Amino acid sequence: MKIEKNILTVSEAACVLSCSTHVIYRLIHTNALGAYKDATGRPWRIPEACINDYIASRISNTAPKK
Repeated sequence: MKIEKNILTVSEAACVLSCSTHVIYRLIHTNALGAYKDATGRPWRIPEACINDYIASRISNTAPKK
């Protein structure tokens, strides 16, 4: 999937990953998904690279064992 933005909000990340915002917050708080808040304390921001890393980790964890 091609993501058109470099930084996503929680709701945008939920759309990309086809899950709820609650799941995204849980992934952030368990460090399964990288995210940050800037110095102004704005809502969570999720870099595109972190989304791609999360997807790659899920694919490698579900690959059949040989």
